[in-house]
Amino acid sequence: MHKPAPDWKAAAALELRKAHGWAPFTHGQMNYSLVCRDVERDVIPMMRRYGLGPTVWSPLASGFLSGKYTRESLKDPDNRYSGFDLLPFNKKQRFALVEQMRPIAKRSVAQVALAWRLSKKAVTSIILGATKLHQLEDNLGAVRLKLTPEDMAALDEATTLPKVYPTWFIEQLVDGELQKALG
Repeated sequence: MHKPAPDWKAAAALELRKAHGWAPFTHGQMNYSLVCRDVERDVIPMMRRYGLGPTVWSPLASGFLSGKYTRESLKDPDNRYSGFDLLPFNKKQRFALVEQMRPIAKRSVAQVALAWRLSKKAVTSIILGATKLHQLEDNLGAVRLKLTPEDMAALDEATTLPKVYPTWFIEQLVDGELQKALG
């Protein structure tokens, strides 16, 4: 099962497979990183429901979370982000996140990003895309990095997804203070 099929189509395929006794799906492959957490809304819960293991690609957001890019380097016409951009996130806004990651555990930004990703129980495997041996060695160092609960909370808070409808609406309906105010 490979995104970008809408979640309901993936769930329908899983039900169809079950009804016909076909070979089971085992995992889903998706983009999931500190700058792309959209799968937390529906995909990860759906995968848990069906016993699937998420396989994550681009955990470093095509190198953005490696720490090697700067605001100035984004202007370079030879930069990988100057042309077609597969991962649509606000790079200028996310430089603050990269700067927040630099002092964590006195490790590389890439290791912090990967350690955050590895700490999430839902993920079963990560696909790395290093182009140089030293990058791969640095990435593998994330396995030994255990982020503190405070670091995890700070990273989670800095990258929290905005609530979408109907989630925010339902939360308002069950908000006791709001119910009192509405009479």
